[in-house]
Amino acid sequence: MDSVAIVGAGPTGIACAIELGKRGIGAVCYDRGHILHSVYRFPEEMRWYSTRDLLDIAGVPFTVPEAHPSRLETLAYYRGVAERFGVRVVARTEVVAISPHPGGGLEVSTRASGEPGRFTAPAAILAPGFFDNPRRLGVPGEDLPQVHRRFVSGYPFHDRDVVVIGGKNSASEAALDLYRHGARVTLLVRSAAISDRVKYWIKPDLENRIRAGAIQAIFNARIVEITPDAVRVDSPEGPRTVPSQAVFPLIGYEPDFALFERCGIRVEGPEKVPAHDPDTLESNVPNLYLAGAILGGTEIGRIFIENSRHHAVWIAAAIEKRSKYVPA
Repeated sequence: MDSVAIVGAGPTGIACAIELGKRGIGAVCYDRGHILHSVYRFPEEMRWYSTRDLLDIAGVPFTVPEAHPSRLETLAYYRGVAERFGVRVVARTEVVAISPHPGGGLEVSTRASGEPGRFTAPAAILAPGFFDNPRRLGVPGEDLPQVHRRFVSGYPFHDRDVVVIGGKNSASEAALDLYRHGARVTLLVRSAAISDRVKYWIKPDLENRIRAGAIQAIFNARIVEITPDAVRVDSPEGPRTVPSQAVFPLIGYEPDFALFERCGIRVEGPEKVPAHDPDTLESNVPNLYLAGAILGGTEIGRIFIENSRHHAVWIAAAIEKRSKYVPA
């Protein structure tokens, strides 16, 4: 019961483990995948919107040539920081629930290789990110095999009819990558234009491809149904049937609200913001803390690495102040 349990081994979870370690408090990160699992599954050609100086953690400079680091550079940097500070990661272990333990602290329920597990911890931190929870369209056919909720590379879709759904960063970058790998791309956007939040070097590129007719776009589109060979859409011009051999509904992500419920965390307001103390980030469940993008509820775009790096310091200070722990 000596180590704080951290749910997630991404940048935020790693930062929390390091800050606790600086205070002599043991911590272990548990991840359903592996260290930096979510970052590993980012699109191959992705570059961060945030600049390198806003992505570093633990006081270790993020030294790469370009201002906006790539996916591979990001993996190398955060893994290197974790190794430097000896962050402990238990991979392929999903935390399924956390509850108060009668003897004090918390009881953590896990699942690894299909087998349940259970242990106690003095405190726990939820820092799982959101990339494993893509939003759903809620239309017939969205579970067909040609529907992909995560985009990795446009290479396999050369000379194919591909529909991308969405108008923000993920959809915009995917549409361009697919086009440049020889796919015939149609972009379906719910709003009247590409979002102003799209990366400043991506947005004009995409809009120019649309104006040139290289990428087809339907705005104010409402998805009606996905069939094995098409996407049915309602648009201002009337019903449309768009041929498709692959569909990417890239409409965003959200926290795992089911995990919140299993942990007894209350959510508040229309944005489902998890209840927490703004100074310590402790949830309504004593000794259970929240870090990273999940604090934004459904509005995950409000919180990202560059404006949540301080979460680790706040939480570690609160845990240190509350109780005495046996150093790892």
